[in-house]
Amino acid sequence: MTDLLREVGVSRKGEERLRSGHPWVFGDDLREVPTGLSAGEWAWVRSRSGEPLGTATINLGSRIALRRVSRADVLPTEAFLGNRLREACERRAEAGMGGERALRILYSEGDFLPGVIADRYGDVLSVQILTAGMEAVRELLLDVLERHFRPRLIYERSEGGGRRHEGLPERKGPARGEGPAREEIETDGVRFSVDVESGPKTGFFLDQRRNRGIVRGLAKGKAVLDGFCAAGGFGLYALAGGATNVLAIDTSRAAVETARANAALNGVSARWEGEAEDLFQALRNLRDVGRRFDLVILDPPSFAKSREGREGALRGYRDINRMGLSVLSAGGVLATSSCTQLIGMTQWVEALRDAAADAGADLERIAWGGQPPDHPVLLSVPETDYLKFAVYRKRLP
Repeated sequence: MTDLLREVGVSRKGEERLRSGHPWVFGDDLREVPTGLSAGEWAWVRSRSGEPLGTATINLGSRIALRRVSRADVLPTEAFLGNRLREACERRAEAGMGGERALRILYSEGDFLPGVIADRYGDVLSVQILTAGMEAVRELLLDVLERHFRPRLIYERSEGGGRRHEGLPERKGPARGEGPAREEIETDGVRFSVDVESGPKTGFFLDQRRNRGIVRGLAKGKAVLDGFCAAGGFGLYALAGGATNVLAIDTSRAAVETARANAALNGVSARWEGEAEDLFQALRNLRDVGRRFDLVILDPPSFAKSREGREGALRGYRDINRMGLSVLSAGGVLATSSCTQLIGMTQWVEALRDAAADAGADLERIAWGGQPPDHPVLLSVPETDYLKFAVYRKRLP
């Protein structure tokens, strides 16, 4: 490997963006681009005056043409990737998560490796490589992960729209090691079976862990509705906190069956029931038959994947929370969240305010949450900040 990379210049706008700390530059803001630059190539970035602005991966076929990986001039070596991984692990250790065997170990831009997601589930690592620049160092990255963690299996889930936008084919399957794609994990004393082959995203939703803990602390003696239950995380934490019973609902029958198996794994099947049904329709049915809950949990999937979908997403948040409030007992608790990055906190809270007004409910906020430290949020990169979580008490009339 050469000790020199080719240089790419950026416009005034691109320079300002990088100096602000944001790692992305769009195609229109590149200048002095070398001929024959291949998708995923690493390059040194230069200002209009030739000043170094760091190292980035380049993909001229993507809307985000440049993704900076370092403010310094570096090379795409195993040593560089190993340092990035060690730094990420140190940050998690400082946050008290160093001994966890169920956590996100690499979080894309949040850990200065744009397009890399790596989650640890016991002795299994589940990895997504979503950008051309990280695809170019795929083998080195897998080497580093394998050497550091010594997992029995590294399973790759490099799939979805992100790969397509980068001009990359999807890839799914074992990348290193062997054995079953299923692993059992335990978080806060609650057990889950994770299938990295067929589970959501990399196999499980790790980002709600601390928010589940908030729900657990509020659940004692309550009848609970776990809406959009996925693998059953919120409902099982509620049962661990002393909830009397949980009704879990998800559109996906596979998700409900996974949650059912996790309820059995924790020995709480007698207090857990699940239904595979559209939650909007299920809430209407529950409202109409007069069934009420002391704790309603709403953890919907992202309602918008593009800017064009934001208005529809806001309507979705207003509607689902209004309907959740319709089956919540007076004095009960609503725990609600949004993982739609394109919807900001202010907009989401406004949608909740509209939902409460439509439901004729007075809500008192009693808890607030977001992403755990293994999903680090960078102040200069708002795209790293996506998860919003709030708990409200429905005041007595």
